[in-house]
Amino acid sequence: MGKRKPKVWPDPRSCLFVAAASFLAISATGCIQQMRQDIAEQGKRLDALEQDLEVKRKELEEALTEASRVLRRNSADQGLLIEQTQERIDMVEGQLAEIKNAVETTSQQSTDRDVQLQRRLDEVARAAGMDVPLQEEQIPRSKSKHFAAAEDALRVGNHSYARGLFREYVNRYPKDKKADDAQYYLGVSYLRQGQPAAALGEFRKVLSSYREGDVVDLTLYEMSDAFLQVRDCKDAKTALEALLKNHKKSSRAADARKKLRNIRRLPQSECDQ
Repeated sequence: MGKRKPKVWPDPRSCLFVAAASFLAISATGCIQQMRQDIAEQGKRLDALEQDLEVKRKELEEALTEASRVLRRNSADQGLLIEQTQERIDMVEGQLAEIKNAVETTSQQSTDRDVQLQRRLDEVARAAGMDVPLQEEQIPRSKSKHFAAAEDALRVGNHSYARGLFREYVNRYPKDKKADDAQYYLGVSYLRQGQPAAALGEFRKVLSSYREGDVVDLTLYEMSDAFLQVRDCKDAKTALEALLKNHKKSSRAADARKKLRNIRRLPQSECDQ
């Protein structure tokens, strides 16, 4: 018995959804700029500490050079000079140790803060629908849970997270029976977000890498929508004709015939690329 056809959920793009997405995109820009400024300021503070450390290193080198010069002298005040030089060396070494510790502490704090800022940045970008690479801890270890999490994310409109999971699923399990579904859903996600060109790129991968899979008919149908959105009626008709010719028993066959008739009635002005 073959695998089930992938689920197809209603498109969550309502007026409220679009408005919320627009607001998130605007908010994301301000948040991202502020985070980048925070990271830059933290880097400047670290640079200043490192410069101070370099100055103290030079002072220590000068003190050591002076000590060597004193040791080579043969004078009555040699002992006093050596003692004074040693005190200077001890003082500079103490300062050097304090600055080094401050640099290491600040560097670690900077690293921790950068990680936190990057996570916040990713969250804001993801909420705005931007594609953000996933961290290892965000990917379920179980193959079944991995795919289920991706489906859930797509169903609720969390497109960035869904695409990250689906893309990683294809990379990790390219020969799995659901790999073609994952590739198909990548295109669906882009299409639902109003990015038809990106959707077409993902759908073409289904046709090139999984031409024997069971989502080719669904892919061709969704491709026709994507082509229409970029005002390419010719390729939209070609996709639907291929579906009807090669997948006569497809669940989308009836819809494809209806859509094909509607495209043929469209005025040329709506099909100019």
